[in-house]
Amino acid sequence: MPRTRRDVLASLAGVGVAGLAGCTALDTSESESDDSELDAAALREVRELGSPAFPARIPVPIAESFLELNHARARELLDSCPETMSPEEVPNEAVREIYAEAYADAVEDLERTTADETPFESLRGLRYARGAAAMAKGTYDAAVGDLTEADVRDEAESVRADIESFRLGTRYLGDEPDRALVVYEAVENLVAAAVRYLDNADEYGRYADSAPRVGELLDAVESARASLDGARHVRDRYLASISDPVDFTDAFESTASSLAGITEDRRAEYPEEGGLEAVIEGEGFDPEALESTPAKDLLVETFVEVERGLQDIREGLRSDRFATALVGAHTAETHRRAFEDAVTAIKRGRYESVESAAAVRDAKLGALEALEAARSDGSNPHLTRRALVDIAHMVGRGDDYLADDYYEDGDPRAARNALAQYATTEFAARETSDVSAWVLGTLAAERGGVGR
Repeated sequence: MPRTRRDVLASLAGVGVAGLAGCTALDTSESESDDSELDAAALREVRELGSPAFPARIPVPIAESFLELNHARARELLDSCPETMSPEEVPNEAVREIYAEAYADAVEDLERTTADETPFESLRGLRYARGAAAMAKGTYDAAVGDLTEADVRDEAESVRADIESFRLGTRYLGDEPDRALVVYEAVENLVAAAVRYLDNADEYGRYADSAPRVGELLDAVESARASLDGARHVRDRYLASISDPVDFTDAFESTASSLAGITEDRRAEYPEEGGLEAVIEGEGFDPEALESTPAKDLLVETFVEVERGLQDIREGLRSDRFATALVGAHTAETHRRAFEDAVTAIKRGRYESVESAAAVRDAKLGALEALEAARSDGSNPHLTRRALVDIAHMVGRGDDYLADDYYEDGDPRAARNALAQYATTEFAARETSDVSAWVLGTLAAERGGVGR
């Protein structure tokens, strides 16, 4: 039997979306004849199609020497303390067990960073390795009397001052808006993570008045310092690649405020009270009638992402992280449009049930096709790809529902939940490029008005 174009796409899915170029216009006149039931073997075949490869990256050349320095810092911290505590050194068995776990975690985190797919992922991952090594060192040094909580708190205040100095000294200088937006959103996320490490150490500490308490505080301080180091490296490497930088600061701020107003107005068109059930009812559906259907899950998944984007906008504006707010506007508008697309599809009778494993397979292939089409759109490649990183992970989440250890074989929830994840991916990916044009088009318009 000749292979359909959908069969060809399926055979390529396992190598990642980057390998699917040229296969994005599926011929819908060619229908599948597979009407297999929801048996576990057929669903496992869907899972084995593979997930798209969208590792996080930024359009900045991360220096290998910087990654090596971070790795060496983590190794230095870990090598400065023994692999195990002896009972003679530390009689407290509970402390020794906590230390052994911390040391093992640090070793594992160091090994994991060598397997990251992109330099940017390595940069982010080395924060965890440095923090985990500091947890081990801080616990050991405190246990043997060489370090106190007061010492670490003094370090924390010094790091806070460095973070604030960096934040106040950073403006949105860049070469072109698409690239600048993605770079500065990454910088802002690293800085926000640095602050969060320090804040969370006090609010969510697991230990009190003990050597492990000193260890977890040093973990927070080292992780914050590593995040700040990463933010500074990304910003400085970006600026070093530009001969005549443009200042986008005023345009980023005004565009973020403008898009915040637009997205808030569009959110106000849906019910504010009653949660997602009220939103679904507002579209003319009976939530109870949709219960246990892919349609219900699809509507929920898309609208939850609308709310997440709005939260990022609000938090970004509140903390003067305007690149974060702009990416949040992209998230909110992409998934609002995806929600509307889903509403239309469901009213036409789609996603009422999962009739076969072939339907789940088609949903996954539809998601892969949409991701590849968006990735191949070269109009605003940096912002579009940044958005697709968040969207593409839903394919893997759908795959997880089909794993043997998630549901028992034959449980219809596996197919239903997976299909909903794949469909959410498809609807969102199909809107991504247009929303990138909307965000950057608004930014261009705002730039025309800055200073007038």
